[in-house]
Amino acid sequence: MILQSIFYNNFELLIPEFFITLIILSFLLFGTFYKNIDNKKILIIKTINNLIIFLLLFTLLLMFNTQNISMTLMNGALFIDNLTQFIKSILIICTILCYIIQTNYIIKQKMFSFEINILILISLLGLMLLVSSFNFITLYLAVELQSLSFYILTASKRKSPLAVEAALKYFILGSIASSFILFGSSLIYGVFGSLNFGNIFLILSNVYYIENIDLIIGALNGFLFIFIGLFFKIGAAPFHFWLPDVYEGAPNNITAFFAIVPKIAFIGILIRFVFDILIDISSFFEIIFYISAISSMFIGSLAALQQKKIKRLLAYSSISHVGFILIGFTSNLLESIPYILLYIVIYIIMSINLWTSYLSLIINKKPIKYLTDLSNLYNFNKILAFIIVLNVFSMSGIPPLAGFFSKLFLFITAIKAQYFGLIFFSILVSILSSFYYLRMIKIIFFEKISKKLFVNQITKLNSIILVINTQFLLFFFLYPNLILINLNKLYLYLLI
Repeated sequence: MILQSIFYNNFELLIPEFFITLIILSFLLFGTFYKNIDNKKILIIKTINNLIIFLLLFTLLLMFNTQNISMTLMNGALFIDNLTQFIKSILIICTILCYIIQTNYIIKQKMFSFEINILILISLLGLMLLVSSFNFITLYLAVELQSLSFYILTASKRKSPLAVEAALKYFILGSIASSFILFGSSLIYGVFGSLNFGNIFLILSNVYYIENIDLIIGALNGFLFIFIGLFFKIGAAPFHFWLPDVYEGAPNNITAFFAIVPKIAFIGILIRFVFDILIDISSFFEIIFYISAISSMFIGSLAALQQKKIKRLLAYSSISHVGFILIGFTSNLLESIPYILLYIVIYIIMSINLWTSYLSLIINKKPIKYLTDLSNLYNFNKILAFIIVLNVFSMSGIPPLAGFFSKLFLFITAIKAQYFGLIFFSILVSILSSFYYLRMIKIIFFEKISKKLFVNQITKLNSIILVINTQFLLFFFLYPNLILINLNKLYLYLLI
């Protein structure tokens, strides 16, 4: 019956997920034999990485089979539409880029653990299922599949006490966040008698005819718990405490994956909730997003000013950027969807550039750790210094770079919702954040500390990625409509 249900429920729409599952199982099988091979051979590592990149590219091609579709699958457990397909495509592309930028790093640092590849693919599968979730059980299972992989990836550097400590903290706090999602789901089931998003939407569309106020309060409490769990997963304040420790404790290539890939999946499911399932009662949750946005921007920027370590600085910067993304949810306007997606796409591009640069810098054959390690980088590699500075300017929102426009569009939606205080505060935070970014620029150009900073040979693929991303950030202001028109099409599907 299960197989019959799968193959008679538009199996072709789930081919990408099934294909990734097949890749995972194949690598698990191969891993049993791989243990007996001399795993320190660089050729094997390169071959495996290249094979994974090729297979993920093929998975991306499979995604193009499922365009302009809007339908539920597996008895309402999953939902496929253009928005989910777009986000899943971004997830796959980001994972491919993470594999490309980390290849040289793992060879230089002799990180030959085979299990890491399997865990990254499992987390990717979990994120793809999360985006397509249309049932709270599917949502919870997808979150757990992704989270369990991340816990182990954080501790993949087993000889590092810092990594083990970070993984333990992440596991404990992550389990609490998952329990919030589960508890919220149970409250919602108690109120609605269903866990299906479609059924809940139909009931909420008649919410003003429900006379029992206790039912409405129960539903609001349930969704509040779920939002708290999701805020934890994206690192939004005040549920951000785990993020700096995990960034610092995890190996650099794993931290890059954490920073680049998962956020768009969780933002995608938040879009599904706020602008689709809960559209009739979303005004009740505006205050939650408002408080979290302000807290994230303020705490992220203020804490980043005090950081001396690069990864902790990037962690707090990430928290601050999540606050800017949440501005789009406070307005309760459907037209904010393309601007939210635009912001996170530009943020991903900036993150890829920064992490590609970071992974290529070493001191005494070890990865750089402190901001002062960047001293005098301009004299060692002028092009790389220019790329880092350009990304830093874009992250702080300096015009006419892409980062400025991503913030501007979100500010416009908040102005339409008459959140003038939020906009004023956001501008102040942007000015505050420019201080720690300018400190990084000062170190790169003007500080001369006697440390033997060395730039690893950047591969051709990494160079191409850096050049394309940098050109995008530089020249986005010339043709912003090329992207915005396509992003607007995605949110129009939610209106149908």
